[in-house]
Amino acid sequence: MNGHSMRSATHTMPLARKGKHFFWNYGPLVFSVFYFFPMIRSFETTSNAEIAAQFMAYGSFVFCYHKALLKPAKDAIHFIVLMLLLCVLVTQLTSGTSTLFGYVGYLIGFCFLGSVRWLMLAVLMCAITLVATLHIHPNFWPYFIGPAMVISLGLFGFGVVEYKERVHRNESRKSKEQISQLAKIAERERIARDLHDLLGHSLSSISLKSELAGKFISAGHYDQAKHETDEVAKLARTALSEVREAVSGMKQLGLQAQLDVMTARLKDKGMAVEPDIQQIALSPEQESCLCFVAKEAITNVLKHSNARKVSISLNTFKGQHTLIFCDDGQIHNIVWGNGLSGIKSRIEELGGSFKVFADDGLRLVAELPQKEM
Repeated sequence: MNGHSMRSATHTMPLARKGKHFFWNYGPLVFSVFYFFPMIRSFETTSNAEIAAQFMAYGSFVFCYHKALLKPAKDAIHFIVLMLLLCVLVTQLTSGTSTLFGYVGYLIGFCFLGSVRWLMLAVLMCAITLVATLHIHPNFWPYFIGPAMVISLGLFGFGVVEYKERVHRNESRKSKEQISQLAKIAERERIARDLHDLLGHSLSSISLKSELAGKFISAGHYDQAKHETDEVAKLARTALSEVREAVSGMKQLGLQAQLDVMTARLKDKGMAVEPDIQQIALSPEQESCLCFVAKEAITNVLKHSNARKVSISLNTFKGQHTLIFCDDGQIHNIVWGNGLSGIKSRIEELGGSFKVFADDGLRLVAELPQKEM
């Protein structure tokens, strides 16, 4: 197997987790103390050179583990191989290496992918069997091969699980980022549509009146031109006021607060208001939609109606959230401008319906399906 194929069977994630406590990354090394038990048991018959060699081998093993832990999996291969070689060579000095083979198994399970992962596990199992055959007395094979293989297989499984859990976490994070990005895009589109619905008519009127004022000036009709410019200024002030109200509406806590503000505006204009507003559970999208409906409906009453009485109803009945605005103004015909069309499109996007009636005044009925919260 060449280097390219080996690297294609790995990934780029490091085993160490950034931001994790030191013990999370290096805590598993505490079990490597079992490496020293055979040396302690035969301490009196072990030469100083052998003790020094075992300590140096252990230090080298920990250093390789540290490097393999921090590097991306594709760059940790060399250190995994070095760890395996150290275990094979040091078994000549101590049977404590049966503990260290497990760490190699853990790194193999995490760092390698596909068939290469199982090939490396087979190499590890063969290495354990080989060194036991060469350097361990046959009477002690069960005490070396058994623990070494069981620990290696167990930690290999933990390594595989850690890799899959890490992949799942990364995919979940990416999905959340995508959802957040889509939500931002949708919010920008909503704000753009709000501004279009709010300012489209006013800006069109300002443009037409400005052109008309220019024509009056060219024709020498200065009084008419002044009247048109006054109208332009009035429209501009109205548009600015509407933008401020829209921004203020975005800062409201919810539909209830929005209806309270709208009710106060109607009362300030001398209209009698009959509210029948119930507390209902709405999704954020539904609440935003009904807030827009409320603003458009009340703005329509304030601008275009000669009504003296307005009733507002909000309730839930037979699985439908219903918002109704009624006034007693004189209505001859219904014109579906940007305001009503904008309300209808928003309601229908959420699976609801919007109806307008002109009987003994204007009645707007917006319905949205009730959702499980």
